[in-house]
Amino acid sequence: MKQEFNTKVRIEDDLYSYVNGKWIEKAKIPDDKPSVGGFITLSDEVEKTMIKELKSLSKKEVKDELLHRAISFYKKVIDEEDRIKGISFLKEKVSYLDNIKSESDLILSLYYLYDNNYYLPFNMGVTEDMKDATKYSLVLTSLDIILPDTTIYGTEQGNALLEVYKTMAQEVLEKLEVTDAQDIILKALSFDARLSKIVKSQEEWSDYIKCYNPYDVEDVNSLLGFDIKPLILSRFGKIPAKLIVFDPKFFENYKELMSGNLEEYLARSKLKLYLSGASYLSEEFRNISGIYSRALNGTKEMTSLDKYAYRLTNRYFDEILGVYYGKKYFGEEAKKDVIELVKNLITTYKERLSANTWLSKDTIKKAILKLDTMGIKIGYPDKIQDKYYTLVFSENASLVEIIDTLDKLRGTYSDSLLYKTVDHSVWIMSGNTVNACYNPSFNDITFPAAILSAPFYSIKQSVEENYGGIGCVIGHEISHAFDNNGAQMDEKGNISNWWTEEDYAHFKEKTEEMIKEFDGLELIGEKVNGRLTVSENIADNGGVTSSLASLKRVKPDADLKKFFINYARIWCQKARPEYTKLLLTVDVHGPCYYRANMQVRNFEEFHKAFNIKETDKMYLAPEKRVIIW
Repeated sequence: MKQEFNTKVRIEDDLYSYVNGKWIEKAKIPDDKPSVGGFITLSDEVEKTMIKELKSLSKKEVKDELLHRAISFYKKVIDEEDRIKGISFLKEKVSYLDNIKSESDLILSLYYLYDNNYYLPFNMGVTEDMKDATKYSLVLTSLDIILPDTTIYGTEQGNALLEVYKTMAQEVLEKLEVTDAQDIILKALSFDARLSKIVKSQEEWSDYIKCYNPYDVEDVNSLLGFDIKPLILSRFGKIPAKLIVFDPKFFENYKELMSGNLEEYLARSKLKLYLSGASYLSEEFRNISGIYSRALNGTKEMTSLDKYAYRLTNRYFDEILGVYYGKKYFGEEAKKDVIELVKNLITTYKERLSANTWLSKDTIKKAILKLDTMGIKIGYPDKIQDKYYTLVFSENASLVEIIDTLDKLRGTYSDSLLYKTVDHSVWIMSGNTVNACYNPSFNDITFPAAILSAPFYSIKQSVEENYGGIGCVIGHEISHAFDNNGAQMDEKGNISNWWTEEDYAHFKEKTEEMIKEFDGLELIGEKVNGRLTVSENIADNGGVTSSLASLKRVKPDADLKKFFINYARIWCQKARPEYTKLLLTVDVHGPCYYRANMQVRNFEEFHKAFNIKETDKMYLAPEKRVIIW
């Protein structure tokens, strides 16, 4: 993205548009994409590189066992003539559900359904225990709904999207020659409508600490109306002391949802199997089965086969491809430089915490302990996880059957962890991912090789630009340790109240200030949900604070204009209206426009750097500025 400023806009009135306006004006969103810019542009470059690599590797003898499997899978996706052979497998799989004639049949079939990738009437799986991050817990949670959020049901937008979904489903089922297609669709939609009333909204899910609700197995049995112990014993060998229920409301209403509605549940399961499997059958099927998702984000056409093949391969073999990418394209010089950046920001954080005026010494001490024990993962892992060695499949099988096999193997591996110790060396992002993350259960931060490129980072960029880019991203991820969710977890990754009562009350007041700052901001006629986005807004705020302070320490005479300009640059985005509306509904991140413009207004350094006056639109009165960390 070439640096060309939009001089029709005053930087004092709109930093984001001044920095990005020229590019946005010229940029064209490809027909197969919902948006372009920033993270997406860099992702596209990585994707092009990896597609080229896969094409090249597919013509060679690949001796590395894991990479060979990934390439074999990639070849199956590319071979459309071979993919269509999967129709008979898909139909046979769906037909098993016809054997379930009663609720007792369903209960007796639960283990088979769970073991063979069918949709249970609830979800069950294994994840790190939020109160003891050294162990795993068995989690029960609700089913997915069709629309992006519960709040859309009953609205004009929601009704229109359901019609699109219904049309898509009809086309897929008719092409599969399903004789009772209309009946399946109507019953599935009826089930979904009732389901939407008892599951969490996206705003509720964003408060993930509230997911931790331990239940005795007998209490779960009471909610379900049957004994779940045989299912657990058959899969895990013994009953855990506690089951963790992520959304109690769903289970409290489970019996009402299911009672007398077996046919609707089975119809929902059949439809989801047909729709999820259809895209693996042929390009024509993939095009039809993508109608609804394209309506959600406003894209005009499906992605090319090359992109689809890479993305699907990456879904199952991401760490393998990530290590390959990292080893070939990520330099040690860059890694050392970024490690120094991370250490510098952590040092800054500790200094700011030590000088904090609204926290007690006890809370500060524990916050610094959390920073001292924070893990740092940069580039790609030294060792590929064991789970990838289990992903063995027959190259003679159809693609849909291979994916079914891989899903079973992944599920079996995940479930096998229940009574094992958590391995904190595991990466949750692959090296070819253009993103970064904080893992609250591990208390570590991850910066994959792919994000360590311009405009975020480059050894060719100025120090100011790197701190305005990757520095703010690093600070953002560190700040998640102290956002509204991370603040409730200790240095070991456990839910723990490590604050004094007075300090935590003060923190909650500051959190409310952040919610208020963003709540109700308008974009394309819609409004930002301050509560949905608060954790990311706190992290953005902390990211700028810590990176700016770090820059000033390493370079006292730094040109802060360059810092703030590159900060605005990394959020550059041009998006379709439908996609923007979708993100405003479901994304915990705020809109890119406000991530740039609203955050910088909180800083006196920004006002001084650009001589912002009270009459300028970017001006924010000191008493209204929010800085938490």
